[in-house]
Amino acid sequence: MNVLQLLTTAYRKKEDEEQWLKYALETAELNRKMGYEVECLRTDAEIGVVMTRLGRREEGLQKLNAAIDALSGGPLSVDRMDSWIVTVKRKINYLLDNGDMKAIIPLAQGIIDRLDDYQRHPGDYAEDSFRLEPDPTDRARYCDFYRAQAQGFLALACMETGDKDAMLRNLHTFEKSAYGQTPGGRFFIRPVWKSLGQWDKVLAIDDEREQMMGMDTLNINYARILQDRADAARAQGRPAQAYGYLERSAALQAQLNRQRLESQAQTYAASYHAKEQELELHKIHLNSQRKNYLLGATLLALVLAALAALHYRHQRQQIGEKNQALVRLINEQNARPKTPVHEDSPDPALFRAIDSAIRTERLYANAALQRQDIVDRFSIRRQTLNDLLASFADGKSFPAYINDIRLEEAIQLLRDEPDMTISAIAESVGFTPSNLREQLKKRYGITPAEFRQSL
Repeated sequence: MNVLQLLTTAYRKKEDEEQWLKYALETAELNRKMGYEVECLRTDAEIGVVMTRLGRREEGLQKLNAAIDALSGGPLSVDRMDSWIVTVKRKINYLLDNGDMKAIIPLAQGIIDRLDDYQRHPGDYAEDSFRLEPDPTDRARYCDFYRAQAQGFLALACMETGDKDAMLRNLHTFEKSAYGQTPGGRFFIRPVWKSLGQWDKVLAIDDEREQMMGMDTLNINYARILQDRADAARAQGRPAQAYGYLERSAALQAQLNRQRLESQAQTYAASYHAKEQELELHKIHLNSQRKNYLLGATLLALVLAALAALHYRHQRQQIGEKNQALVRLINEQNARPKTPVHEDSPDPALFRAIDSAIRTERLYANAALQRQDIVDRFSIRRQTLNDLLASFADGKSFPAYINDIRLEEAIQLLRDEPDMTISAIAESVGFTPSNLREQLKKRYGITPAEFRQSL
């Protein structure tokens, strides 16, 4: 990952879509120049979605469709298939938001067909993806998950188009899938149950979702739950309760919209103020910098050259001895068994499941991995994840916990894969080369190149 990609990730976390779009476009152009075709197309798809949200609907859809078309062709490979599925899902979610249900059907069926072909003929697909584990069991879970999502999309689309037989067929298949039996899957498919008038099932799903939320009900999902309860009350002949739920849902959505706009306004104001300060400081220091730059650079070069000449031999010997000792220490630390999770600690099984998913599915390899991704994946609260890390990860923050896993994997690759470049190793675990150097230097006082030289 390069600097532009880091900037796009940072602005995405701040929900500053205008700035994200600016740097994402530069990232895509850089990937295109470097020949990273599939990565470029994935970025193009994200750019297209953001453009539609920023009011540039036609341009955004053009970019999204172009990415889908480009990924549909080319040589068969796991990476291209995965990128195509992710990009098609982005298009489906856009269509869901805009109510174009008929157009969803061929896209969702295309996902199922692509997965079926891959499972029938896995040997035809080049194994070139760092996102997917090569283990057949993990690949089967991957295919089952995306196939179930596609069947859910089909059920929702057929519900709106009036094809009840197809809706029920896809609904029953979805219900039997592993994803369909998760809280997230049940909440996803509840509109179909609403269309069938299965209000007891809808309310049970909503109750489960609300229980998982705990006190965190200031969100759009809780507004949808209130809407469901209003619809159920109206269908069951309880107009007064229906009105109360509907009023609460409308008030919550208005509050969420207000908060979103206020946050966006604060972001723009902060950005504008920072630019003003930057320009002012630039004016103040410009003359001083022009006068002192050449002198300072010359003096610094002379000092560094003198120090290098005086200490070169001594430092070379010391560094070699230190690095060999550090390599032994790193190998010993990585060979130690992980601290066991005590069964009397809170939720040990949940932590093991999260830790296993992050490691075995290589979620850490996604440089844009965020705490919210894990929260959404396991349908837990942010505080629950924080408590698990406090109990089972030595109180580390989520970024520190993920970086530890990335550093462990990088050290393993540095030791076992001498033909891999340091840049390739860094990118394969979710670091940039400079991140990897910084983390290894900070932890053990040694750079990746020095580590390899000392093996």
